[in-house]
Amino acid sequence: MKRLIFILSVFTLFFSADAKVIKKDQMSAENLGKFAGSVYEYIAPTEPLTPAPKGFKPVYLTHFGRHGSRFLDNASNYDRPYNILKEADDAGALTDFGKDVLRRVGIIRAEADQRAGDLTPKGMQQHRDIARRMVENYPELFKDGKTIMARSTTSHRVLVSEYSALMQIIRMRPKIRIDYDSSNHDEPWMYTEDRAVSAHKRKINAAVQEFNQRHTHPERLMKALFKDPAYITDVQGRDQSGSLYSSLYDLASYAQGSDPGVDLNDVFTYDEWYDLFLMNNMRWYSQGGYSPLTDNVVPYGHCVTLQNFIDFADEALAGNGVSVMLRYGHEVTLMSFFSLLDLNGSGYSTDDLESVADHWVAYDLAHMGGNVQWVFFRDRKGNVIVKFLMNEEEATLPESVPFYKDAKGREQKPYYRWEDVRKFYQDKIDYWEDYKAHDDTPVEESSSRSRSFRQEINTATN
Repeated sequence: MKRLIFILSVFTLFFSADAKVIKKDQMSAENLGKFAGSVYEYIAPTEPLTPAPKGFKPVYLTHFGRHGSRFLDNASNYDRPYNILKEADDAGALTDFGKDVLRRVGIIRAEADQRAGDLTPKGMQQHRDIARRMVENYPELFKDGKTIMARSTTSHRVLVSEYSALMQIIRMRPKIRIDYDSSNHDEPWMYTEDRAVSAHKRKINAAVQEFNQRHTHPERLMKALFKDPAYITDVQGRDQSGSLYSSLYDLASYAQGSDPGVDLNDVFTYDEWYDLFLMNNMRWYSQGGYSPLTDNVVPYGHCVTLQNFIDFADEALAGNGVSVMLRYGHEVTLMSFFSLLDLNGSGYSTDDLESVADHWVAYDLAHMGGNVQWVFFRDRKGNVIVKFLMNEEEATLPESVPFYKDAKGREQKPYYRWEDVRKFYQDKIDYWEDYKAHDDTPVEESSSRSRSFRQEINTATN
């Protein structure tokens, strides 16, 4: 295969991430929710925003957000662990602890009845709050006569996320113009992954499977649930302990995104929580992060989204009347997009899978309600600067992109000149196009991510 030289000094993929990583020995009841990884509930930012440099006023905000907290996407995710435990209880095989876990699983299952895949009330509130803070932080962008453009995938939970945000904006600014839509027409830049990365992603499958095997340890829990663990380790000749173990983790993780009145936090030890989180985190790193095992190309699968951000910004800055652009989609796009943007070191790359969670953690990226915002400012001379918000907290680019300096040569963190940012990202897009032109890796007929998108839409909108 012809290979292009990857210039690390340009793309800085191997910089250590600045994510607020929590080590295993730092786990506590207060931060346990983060170890749900990609389904960690959205928490409002606490750090104040840095005022724009003197003379600069906000002129445009562009955004991509994941839907808010939701129920598990299939009723079987609730039925499977419940039925296993219920049958065991009927057979007299559960311990007292097992009976209590069954009781709580039943409550969580009942709350989700006929709601599989739906946005939860908490998920709706997350997007109302994010939208409210946008209006409060940048009122100039939401004045009467301004136009807000919003687009979403056609997934039901994404639509409800979009509508929750827009209704909040309308409550606060009833005279603002809203241009919104939800259509497969926008799928290429809202969801679909470039088919050219699919074959590269397959290269990591065996390594991920081996990683998961090393971190799957259901034995202690099975002894705690069942009077005789053989009940679950030899069900019609099959060991179902691993399946039950991961299913209970899913229920425990998702419960924080709704209000069932109970939780499953005590079902696992901290060691088990951490192992389960590592597997969740590895799933998203392997599918959305940079890794030498996948030739460091996976995030480029969403260059079309990045190009859309650049093009729409250019049009808005040229005066098309749009002051805010909102996009609502899924974690499969946002996770890769964060890696591609390389905010706070999210472009981290390593082939040492055991060290990934020391630098790259899903709970700081595309968790429930996760979002990225670029906020543009302009002065009277026409100079344009931009800053980045990663889940509403200010974020920075690699050191190769200089901060904006005022007339006295003082750096104005976290602001950047738009022309520098534009070049940094356009170079990535150009690199990817050049890479594809020289890459002879077979391209699949259809992206697996695109296929899963259509399957999800059919399920979520019936």
